[in-house]
Amino acid sequence: MAYIRLASVEADIKNAVVRHNLNHLFQVDIVVVYNPNSRSKAVARIWGINKIFQEVLGLNPVYIMELLRPFKRLSCAERVKVIAHELAHIPATKSGALRPHNKAFWRDYKLYAGLFKCEDFPSLKINAGF
Repeated sequence: MAYIRLASVEADIKNAVVRHNLNHLFQVDIVVVYNPNSRSKAVARIWGINKIFQEVLGLNPVYIMELLRPFKRLSCAERVKVIAHELAHIPATKSGALRPHNKAFWRDYKLYAGLFKCEDFPSLKINAGF
């Protein structure tokens, strides 16, 4: 399986997190990959590395955002909402766990979706070569 790391999207996420002062996301590492081989109908997924692996290997909290083939067909605004959705799964505890679609998730999703604009993510623009 060939995953393609998207460093430009990672940089855009870090810049947006700093620009919008999203404190709990400052201390986590977010890796973004594109999976062109997935047959899933999902647009994106997020994976957390469990606390035991973080502690044993001396890692910061790490989350991997996997963008799937249907992501490419979305408009820039829709792509930004997908990024906001996946980031809302990262809890303030930074434990490596993922937040389900609960009250805190929807609160953060609405916040991020309202803050983030296509201009915050130049790498997600349709003609940016993604």
